[in-house]
Amino acid sequence: MLAGFRVLVVEDEALIAMGISAMLTDAEGVPVGPASSVREARQLIRDVAMLDAAVLDVNLADGPVTPVLEALSARGIPTVVYTGGILPEDIRHRHPDLIALSKPVLPARLIGELRKAIGTSARRSQA
Repeated sequence: MLAGFRVLVVEDEALIAMGISAMLTDAEGVPVGPASSVREARQLIRDVAMLDAAVLDVNLADGPVTPVLEALSARGIPTVVYTGGILPEDIRHRHPDLIALSKPVLPARLIGELRKAIGTSARRSQA
């Protein structure tokens, strides 16, 4: 499972955000947020000392999630995109290894992809 890993949730649809947070909790992870806007997400990234991963929607109420993704990438925080749309080509080009899932996804798949992303990040930081 996620064994205490802190995962930022960035989703502007309240029910989906609550569902993701519940999935994380069920998997023994610690949801951070949720943030429903780019502004809120960037504030959480600045304020929270430790984040192990993030789950992001692509389109938020105040615009595309790109600034959030860039801030997470700069800190080396692994990210899974969970969206009802498609991943824009510019994001795919800048982040070719980014895991992108289309809503809806079974909880086990989302948790599995987060574990994979966290594991890959941990191996990179140990190298």
